[in-house]
Amino acid sequence: MRLLTLNIRNGGGRKIPCILSGLLDHNADILVLTEFRNNTVSGDFRKNLSAAGFVFQAASHDEHRVNNILIASRLPFEIEPHEYLRLDPVRLFNVRFDRFSCVGLHMPNLKAKIPHWNALLRLASSAPDDWWIFMGDFNTGRNPHDSEGYKFSCADYMKTLEDMGWIDAWRHLHPDAREYSWYSHKGRGFRLDHAFLSPPFKPLLRNADYDHVLREKGITDHSALIVDLAL
Repeated sequence: MRLLTLNIRNGGGRKIPCILSGLLDHNADILVLTEFRNNTVSGDFRKNLSAAGFVFQAASHDEHRVNNILIASRLPFEIEPHEYLRLDPVRLFNVRFDRFSCVGLHMPNLKAKIPHWNALLRLASSAPDDWWIFMGDFNTGRNPHDSEGYKFSCADYMKTLEDMGWIDAWRHLHPDAREYSWYSHKGRGFRLDHAFLSPPFKPLLRNADYDHVLREKGITDHSALIVDLAL
């Protein structure tokens, strides 16, 4: 099973056809897209995703002027709001597949994300043996490994999640590497896009890599993260 997450940057706009082509190149089974917007352009985008096999789709809300999260899948799922995630369902969007749950997320910046991290940690600690994936734009990284000369706020929350037995899929497979999924206007790199897997997933992780093509072409400002699981 292959999952892919990408921040498509303010709805994608005129670059949606290029984004669609880039997504389909990866033959994913599940897409978690952040900064999606429910507008006219995205309507065609969703139709094209469906025609490509992503017939199961849900967005975190319907407001067309506000960024939200789209989960599109070849596998059936149901929207499953969790009590710990209700503080901000636009940014913490939970769906349930047959064998696992997936939280698509897009955290706010700086200290505004503290309540969101607290919610994730409460959920993680409440069900340590359940099958969960947290995936999306965390706007957080580990210090100093995930940035160039910048100290992340809330990096300790990531460590707490790992101390619970969860794994940062990419870092687990690339323990000493540096790779960035977003760059500031000053050219400093940051690894912001992650997939965290609950303990039962650990032996099933096969691969996790970033694809920088869409970002390097200026189609969006984030790199895609692709995770392969033997599920």
